[in-house]
Amino acid sequence: MFTLPILSQVVLNGLSLSSIYILVALGFTLLFGIMRVVNFAHGAFAMLGGYALYYLYGVYQLPYPIAILGGAVLVAALALILERLVFRWFYHKMFQSMIALLGLNLALVYAAVLIWDVNERSLPSVSDQMVEFLGVSIPADRLIIMGIAGVVLALFWLFVTRTREGLAMRAAAMDPDIAATQGINTRRIYMLAFFIAVFMTALAGGLYAQSYALSPFMGERPLMVAFIVVILGGMGSVPGAALGGLLLGFTESFLSTFYGASISSFVSFGVVIALLVLRPWGLLGKPE
Repeated sequence: MFTLPILSQVVLNGLSLSSIYILVALGFTLLFGIMRVVNFAHGAFAMLGGYALYYLYGVYQLPYPIAILGGAVLVAALALILERLVFRWFYHKMFQSMIALLGLNLALVYAAVLIWDVNERSLPSVSDQMVEFLGVSIPADRLIIMGIAGVVLALFWLFVTRTREGLAMRAAAMDPDIAATQGINTRRIYMLAFFIAVFMTALAGGLYAQSYALSPFMGERPLMVAFIVVILGGMGSVPGAALGGLLLGFTESFLSTFYGASISSFVSFGVVIALLVLRPWGLLGKPE
């Protein structure tokens, strides 16, 4: 049962899922950690990232790295309009943001239905080649997807820990009032954090649509994943989002391979419920 090819497939699927889940969760936890916004429109941005990739790669046939990154940048840039019109009015208003952004999510999803209808679309494969490693055949497109996600996550970590803007974001997350007294332009930091959060979410949506299917309702799964991951890791905790994404990705990969997708979902939600009871602030979060 636990043969090398099967275990290798579990690890590969776990890494692939984890890379997407971490991107999704980081976008969600970034907005919550800095602006205290519960972004129920998170899934809609992931869905738009999928459609951006569909057109740039599937229709206009741009090179895949340019299409996936360019599509995420395009969605994030357009989302800045929504940041100015909607999001900015709900910063540090957690309950109000939940209600307002749930409405925004529905508006974006059904606008997508009107534009693209409800039918699922599939994106062309990145590569049909297989890579042999330790006697195991690995789809090259999975490696490309993991590589792109890994590079983006590494750049994000360097940005947060090594740049002036990244340190300013961390300061604003700790206490925006004190950050403002130290000369940090919190309004600019909020816009930057919003852009990065939507970029990573749209990127994850494109990768998810590439691996599964594209439709106006595909954002429901990334939104659910974001909630599970940030609850596991701790609301507002960037390291927690990374840890939660890894745990969920590998857990789902293992359980779905050996026991089926239904058991995988059951266990995932069961763990979240247990964690909410025993440690409601998450694995790396802090009690308030």
